[in-house]
Amino acid sequence: MVETAKQKRTKFDLTKAVEWLDKHWGGEWACPICGNSEWTGEDTPMEIRSFKEGRMAATGPVIPLLVITCSTCGNTLFFNAILAGLVEKPE
Repeated sequence: MVETAKQKRTKFDLTKAVEWLDKHWGGEWACPICGNSEWTGEDTPMEIRSFKEGRMAATGPVIPLLVITCSTCGNTLFFNAILAGLVEKPE
């Protein structure tokens, strides 16, 4: 099956994501929970929506996120993908 333009997922340029993290995360990338410095990252933006008492929010802002997870303890960090220059701000 061929994906249409609407079905294609947005993907990050992971090289650009790592460069942004290097610039903004001082020193080693040590996990604040376990001290490990090995992380895995998602190449697809994740999102946070406005909370609507457990119901799906159909309106309101959506924040695209760069998600990285500690390979040892699973601590997961979220970075705003717009501020990181990985996703263009929607109009």
